[in-house]
Amino acid sequence: MHAYKFSTMTEMHDKLCRTLVLSTKPELDVITSADVQIHNVIAEAKSMEWEFDLKWLWLTQSRWSMMVRQYIPPGDFIEWIEKITKHIGTKGRGIAMLRTRTVDARGGVKKGNQETRRWGSCMLAISYKALPRPQITLYSRTSYLGYLSGLDLSVAWWCGRYVANELGVSVESIKFVWMIEALQYHNFKSMAYLLNNPDAETRKTFRTYMRSSDRKLKELELLDYVADRPALLLTRKWLKKIILADQKGESLGDMSYNTYRRIRRRYHTEVLGYEKAKEFEGWSVYKTGPNKGQPKEFFKAYQPLPSVTVDTLDFSVINIPFVEGGNYGATLIKPSEDSWLDDSDDE
Repeated sequence: MHAYKFSTMTEMHDKLCRTLVLSTKPELDVITSADVQIHNVIAEAKSMEWEFDLKWLWLTQSRWSMMVRQYIPPGDFIEWIEKITKHIGTKGRGIAMLRTRTVDARGGVKKGNQETRRWGSCMLAISYKALPRPQITLYSRTSYLGYLSGLDLSVAWWCGRYVANELGVSVESIKFVWMIEALQYHNFKSMAYLLNNPDAETRKTFRTYMRSSDRKLKELELLDYVADRPALLLTRKWLKKIILADQKGESLGDMSYNTYRRIRRRYHTEVLGYEKAKEFEGWSVYKTGPNKGQPKEFFKAYQPLPSVTVDTLDFSVINIPFVEGGNYGATLIKPSEDSWLDDSDDE
């Protein structure tokens, strides 16, 4: 088991990311070409102080909206709030549990198209208890650190903020515990944590690890250090593929793996700059059929991501806007099923 204690949720996320990124082989439970993992994790933060900007992990507000719709059942959320305010408060007994919605699997219909989310929901439940002190707990099957982990913690933080608002306390006064069966770092989807880290010195260090040539790393006496850390080494290999494609002049349309193309587009704009990114715009072509060789889809450079801090979000997408003073149990008109099942904002 891996147990950690932190001062804040912000510190928790950063140090857990660093733990996976900088762990050597013996310190990791699973190593694959796609990710590295540690299992059976319990992390505790004394305070639900949480600073996060979606831009840091190359995420969009539409991705936040999708996450909230996927996981938070509006009616159950309001009932959860009511149980807390009526029966627990800040000193009562009991643990109020909010089970998240079951997220359906996606894909896997066509031959060779792998089904995603086939193992079930990533976030399983969120609970609140008051004794021995107010605490929010997030139970996760898994989470991708340095990528969707930022959204997972933001969902938990907003649950805590709604609760704190109803109880008349600050969210920072609530303790946070995260229980995760498998904590993962994805070797290219989590690339943003290394390359766009909000801390300038950390960003500079990780960019040196990722973008320097082997010769340069050897001169800096860092080559062995990177080689001994699977997450650094494997992320570096994935980034090298992007750098090599750029050097060859391959356009975005020349790529066939759309998930990886999305990361390349973000890298171009968020690291190299939008003007440089536009140099790699291009058409994909039909591979087979009567239109073989003809233009199919034009892939433009991504626009720079806007800053979207966690405190500017809420659960409005499921018709539960945050209102100072709260009293949701008495005032909320529960939304219809259709209003929160729609996933039109999916990126």
